[in-house]
Amino acid sequence: MKYSRLVFLLSLQILLPTQVLQASPASDVSLNAVPSLSIAFGPIVDGDLPLFDMGGGASLRGDLRPGFARFLLGRVALDFDYLPFNGGAGGLSVLSGGGAIGLAYDPSARISLRAFAGGGIYMAFAEVGTIRNPYAEGGLEAFLRLGPTTGLGLGARLRQLFTPTGPLYQGVSIQLGIGYDLAGGRKGTEIRVEERLDRVFPLFYSYYDKNPAGTIRIENGESAALEKVRVSFYAKQYMDGPRLCADLGTLRGGESRDVPVYALFNDAIFKVTEGTKTAGEILVEYFYLGGERRVSKPVTVQVMNRNAMQWDDDRKAAAFVTAKDPLVLGFAKNVASTVRYEGAPPVSEDFRTAAGLFQTLKLYGLGYAIDPKTPFTELSADAAAVDFLQFPNQTLAYRAGDCDDLSTLYAALLEAVGIGAAFVTTPGHIFIAFDSGLGPDKAEKILSPEDFLTRDGRAWIPVEVTAVKDGFFRAWRLGAQEWNRAGASGQGGFFPIREAWKTYEPVGFVEGGIAVAIPSPERIVAEYRSEIRRVQEALAGPRVAAIQSADRAAGRGPQQSANRIGVLYAQLGMLDKAVEQFTAASKGGSYAPALANLGNALYLQGDPKAAYAQYMKALALSPDNPTALAGAARASYAMRDFTRSDELLARLRLANPELAARIDLASEAVPTARASEAVSVEVDAWDD
Repeated sequence: MKYSRLVFLLSLQILLPTQVLQASPASDVSLNAVPSLSIAFGPIVDGDLPLFDMGGGASLRGDLRPGFARFLLGRVALDFDYLPFNGGAGGLSVLSGGGAIGLAYDPSARISLRAFAGGGIYMAFAEVGTIRNPYAEGGLEAFLRLGPTTGLGLGARLRQLFTPTGPLYQGVSIQLGIGYDLAGGRKGTEIRVEERLDRVFPLFYSYYDKNPAGTIRIENGESAALEKVRVSFYAKQYMDGPRLCADLGTLRGGESRDVPVYALFNDAIFKVTEGTKTAGEILVEYFYLGGERRVSKPVTVQVMNRNAMQWDDDRKAAAFVTAKDPLVLGFAKNVASTVRYEGAPPVSEDFRTAAGLFQTLKLYGLGYAIDPKTPFTELSADAAAVDFLQFPNQTLAYRAGDCDDLSTLYAALLEAVGIGAAFVTTPGHIFIAFDSGLGPDKAEKILSPEDFLTRDGRAWIPVEVTAVKDGFFRAWRLGAQEWNRAGASGQGGFFPIREAWKTYEPVGFVEGGIAVAIPSPERIVAEYRSEIRRVQEALAGPRVAAIQSADRAAGRGPQQSANRIGVLYAQLGMLDKAVEQFTAASKGGSYAPALANLGNALYLQGDPKAAYAQYMKALALSPDNPTALAGAARASYAMRDFTRSDELLARLRLANPELAARIDLASEAVPTARASEAVSVEVDAWDD
């Protein structure tokens, strides 16, 4: 009766923890059947002979490793051992039940090393009678997981059976058995996936391939490690296949990691004209104890409309600068080719083209209109707010836009003809600056320092695009004033489009059904000429006065002063006035710099023969004058005297290698005096 009650109680102790711990997947509860071989070393009788010979038995054990403390081991056990007497017939049958506590260490997902100590009550049966007393034991073992439910254990146990008068048995048991995990059928599935997905903006569909659209937290709820863990994201409607987000390798039991969500969207996402939601899927693939597993979690993805963006990074607007859009390319190249042949370029060729593009937008009827629903002034101050930006072809079609819409259009037109553009931001506002093609040192000879800004060794012209109806000069002046105010307070931002494109690539968006009627070349030319005269007159007066004042202070004579003023006029494209100044400065052929510059002016006016004559006069006075050598080489090349041109270039290489390296006569246009055959000719060497 007592024996039956003991077995019942021990079985109850084994089963009760199982019911509790099934609610905790990270815990391990296993039943183990363990045969054993017993080797006795005490007590000793007859001098040096142990009482018991080698015996054997078996154990039924229940092991617990709690999820909250994986290093702990709890055990209840029911053991039977048969211990034969040494050198005699018969033996001792021992039934014992008890428990143990210990420590566990897992060097890998499959191997567990354990140390334990415990005790309990035993009952020993022999022919002479039955006894019941406590026992104590301790041991070491290694457990190898074969799979989610089964494993093998190998260990050694030191055990002692006590009696009131001394030990009944002392020995070591070698144990090899099999274990079964009571929750093994569910093991390998307790992986938790928690997603935090951001809104998806179609404009940045390529951006999400390298930059996250949210995060996923992966948590291993198992006791053993997950291996070869791969996490992917898939939105079937807008992706051609799952995008691998992370290859995590091993994820230990109870460990969690945050994974960035990457997505490679296809062009279908640009059909979203209104915000929508679409079904997505998070895929987690891994191996658990050698078995391949897969977990899929459905998620909802919020897709914004294709014109939506946030101003958390001002560079994002560069994705709207679609310089390769056929409509943008056609508009920009038509204008650039029309104004290119309108006399000498004021300031630089890029300056002339930028001014021509701006004036054509004015002529086209482009207007500034604040969007009452998404005003840039308010939305730019809130990084989480969603703005609506127009693509350049849409702005051309609508003939109106907010400051951000007009800025992206003008930037796209500039970049379409190879002129570097940049977004310039001040609190609540955005406009454009373009690369003048000049370094700061050259720009300062033509412009006032407050007229441009310097970045990376280049002079940039700021333009307030919302003033398109006021013309280029007024827009330039306003842009310069806004930048100077913001720059003084440290609130100005400068973002070159080409740099921003490295992160936010422009999209290949083309709106069907848009038609744009570009103004006629005659109207473009008339508008351009009128505005350039305005620019020339506004710039010339103050700069001439500044030169005269500086020359008086420096003690320069009339010749030098007239020559310097002539260079200014020439660089502003005012060739007639430049010729007047150079003629006066040369004093009938006695001042080499003025003669060389006069040659440049005549060359730009389309008369290489007259220009060559002035260059040669300058070289007669100053044989190594770089300006005269470069000009004479150009002029002789234009007159098809290639031998003379090569000779002059050779002399220039000795006198000024840097200037010679910049000259490529084969690619330069040839000047002509006939307007019907006008070509774009530039000279970048002046002697002041």
